[in-house]
Amino acid sequence: MSLHRTAIDAAVSAGVGRILYTSHQGAALDTPFRPARDHAATEQLLAASGIPCTSLRNGFYSHSLNWLMGPWRETGVITVPADGPVSWTARADAAQAAAIILTSNGAYDGPTTLTASTAPTFQDIAAITSELTGRMIKLAVIDQDEWVAAQIAAGQPEFMARFMLGMYQAAHEGHFAGVDPLLGTLLGHKPQTVRDLLTQPTAE
Repeated sequence: MSLHRTAIDAAVSAGVGRILYTSHQGAALDTPFRPARDHAATEQLLAASGIPCTSLRNGFYSHSLNWLMGPWRETGVITVPADGPVSWTARADAAQAAAIILTSNGAYDGPTTLTASTAPTFQDIAAITSELTGRMIKLAVIDQDEWVAAQIAAGQPEFMARFMLGMYQAAHEGHFAGVDPLLGTLLGHKPQTVRDLLTQPTAE
């Protein structure tokens, strides 16, 4: 956070006309997901700086599902410590929208939410995956401490396991549930969906 403060102070000193900041959907000081707390704090610094700012609150990047779903192909089970809706958003879609906003001459001010048009739960994703693969893919929501222990046993550092636990907890609390039509409006077409991701070769 000190680096963000330093960068904003430098922008003020340099007389920058506008700051475009890549934030996160669900940015809030009370969320269990630590990056979203940091983004909320940075947005407060930006608001206090006096510099016009556009804060891109991107939906959770959908390519993360390739590892958040775990080894479901081998086990037939998506195992998570908590479930909730997430507007999984393609990073390429968010990048294209950011380019449009960058060239909009300040048309978008303040927090600007860019998300996919749906917010499926992991239960929904299990159903989509079952349909696409022709296999019965189940969802298992297990005890959070048990999930952390399993991640550590698989070789993940404990701090990272607990870091990611916060993402699932935030989803369960609804921090990533919102959807906004702006991304589709900027792109001129429907944003990519979880189904699109799971049918791409990189998802295999």
